Amino acid sequence: MRSFTVTMNPSRNVTLEAVCFDLPSPDEQPTPLEHPRPAIVICPGGSYQFLSQREADPVAAAYLAHGFNAFILRYSIREHALGLAPAIDAARAVRWVRAHAEELGVDPQRVAILGFSAGGHVAAQLATHWQDDELVAAERSEYAALRFLGVAANERLLDYPSRPDALVASYAVLGTGWATDQEPALTYLDLYDAVSPHCPPSFVWTTAEDAVVPPSQSARFATALEAQGVEVEYHLYDRGEHGLSTATHVSNADRAELPEGPGSWLPRSAAWLRETWGR
Repeated sequence: MRSFTVTMNPSRNVTLEAVCFDLPSPDEQPTPLEHPRPAIVICPGGSYQFLSQREADPVAAAYLAHGFNAFILRYSIREHALGLAPAIDAARAVRWVRAHAEELGVDPQRVAILGFSAGGHVAAQLATHWQDDELVAAERSEYAALRFLGVAANERLLDYPSRPDALVASYAVLGTGWATDQEPALTYLDLYDAVSPHCPPSFVWTTAEDAVVPPSQSARFATALEAQGVEVEYHLYDRGEHGLSTATHVSNADRAELPEGPGSWLPRSAAWLRETWGR
């Protein structure tokens, strides 16, 4: 296993960290794998104000244990998270993984995107809006800006699809106008009406005890997907507060006890992804 980090947009501090099996050393030529691995792009939460480390490295390690190659997207936050910026980051990350699939040992037809809380909004925004002309135009404009900054922003990435092959939404922000004492008030784009038959298969989960993002958001999003004929698996766990990450002690070392139910979400999602893709 090896890891490396790619700078996606230095002006917004956007990076993509690859944590992969089968990577050749820098002085070796990549050899195509007979059975390339599925990939998952991980968007940590953090209210668009920070990026939760608990929803990054432990999650990547857990999916690695299930045979996935993992990619941690540190997308635009704070003053950089305006307009379509985070969705552009997500689109470019998915395109980049596909563009480099052979050297990374990745199956380009099995690239999922996962997000927690605000990161779930980033992931779901791409899953619902990937085909929008406005988003693609914004991507093209960004490549031009990156060229001006002297960044090698290969425009051929646009030749690769940005549609994720699946979405995993973990206690995700999916509606508008939510605010709590724990996280600042933010105006989010409402994604319910953006759901269409073009959305990828989706695994959606949350907990009934989440006091930060209303569990009803996940339920409503799952219902919208089902109404559009999109394959969806939805789990509402009885117990567990917001921000459980893997819901194991690996990501919650400071908690003496954890509810049993939510700890099953990650292995179930990994199995569901393979079942959905048929391999």
